[in-house]
Amino acid sequence: MPSWLPLSDRQRAFLDARVKERLQDCKPWTRNIRWAPELNIIGSSYQTLNLFPEVKPSGREVYELSAGEFLDSPNRMFRYAVKIHRRGHPLPTRWGPPIGTEAWDSDVEIPVLFERRSGAGPGEWNTYPWMSITPGEILTLRVGTKLAKGKVIIGGLGLAHQLIEVAKRRAVEEIILVERSKELVEFLLPRAIKHCEGKKVSVAIGDAMQILPQLEGDVALLDIFPAYGQNHGPTAAVARRCRKIKKVWGWGTSEPPRRSG
Repeated sequence: MPSWLPLSDRQRAFLDARVKERLQDCKPWTRNIRWAPELNIIGSSYQTLNLFPEVKPSGREVYELSAGEFLDSPNRMFRYAVKIHRRGHPLPTRWGPPIGTEAWDSDVEIPVLFERRSGAGPGEWNTYPWMSITPGEILTLRVGTKLAKGKVIIGGLGLAHQLIEVAKRRAVEEIILVERSKELVEFLLPRAIKHCEGKKVSVAIGDAMQILPQLEGDVALLDIFPAYGQNHGPTAAVARRCRKIKKVWGWGTSEPPRRSG
């Protein structure tokens, strides 16, 4: 749990006991798993894609990484690493307003991407990941991925998770990636394209808000918003401008799963 939380000894003992209970009730991670306030996952079942296998997983923070534990983009705008997330340490996850946690019964490896701090020089990193392949990220993007068919436009490259998952879908014929950072595209896309099932992928570099209205397609999947949740309004505003795109989906617009019964 985050070290900055001001917990009493009694509170910490209660939470530690609860985590131990959770680790006795872990289930495999599958493609069909759904968000829940508590996800207890068998660590060995949570397999992520490391785009740079030469990068050694590490439990260090971004400024403590040693040679071989990270890879920087050419102009050092982005730093790629693979974080070792430790057994029994809950990780926060959201689904709209509700906030939950996930925990694993063993250490797991989570690819992360850090971005240079705004206005800082090369190598001055934000310590919080700009993007990471956590269960929360996978589950919240999966809703959009399931809509993909025909000619798909993806707004925002991130760590290429959605691009790769969209490419796996048989109904998808063509993908247009819109990304404002040329450096990120040149850094990650050559590795990601190897996992795109041979699908045709073209790239438009620039501001998605300017480029998207010029494009036509069956579905646009947008992960371009600064924060998760409450993105219904911004997505609707983009959709109104994209007259040649049949359906526009935005990250952070999915509703919480409904309880059955």
